[in-house]
Amino acid sequence: MRTKRLVTSMTAALLLAGGVSAGTATATSSTPHGGSSVMGACPDTGNEVTVPGGKAEWDITCERGKVHVRGHVKDTRMDGKCARVKATNPRNDEKRKKSACGVGTDKSFDWNLGKGSQAKVYLYTS
Repeated sequence: MRTKRLVTSMTAALLLAGGVSAGTATATSSTPHGGSSVMGACPDTGNEVTVPGGKAEWDITCERGKVHVRGHVKDTRMDGKCARVKATNPRNDEKRKKSACGVGTDKSFDWNLGKGSQAKVYLYTS
């Protein structure tokens, strides 16, 4: 299992520390809200991503030809913003979102994004 931490600043500087894994996640770009995104292919487990005001952990798995994203998102700052996770399947543009609003709020998600083996997952605050 690999643990990966992705930290971003408002200037979108990214730092990615990772280990050996069968997964192929790579850091991509910052989101419009100053967040971070990770593109992953099955299996990609143990993703831990942090942005100012939010934290999320997720796994990307494939089951019967469909890509699944499972994890949780947590609001970590009393700033009136919500920590949000969005996942998309680049093959069919299927999208899912989950928000955690209020410092300490932690929300779980379990998404079937349809046929494919990749997902792009974003963590941001707004």
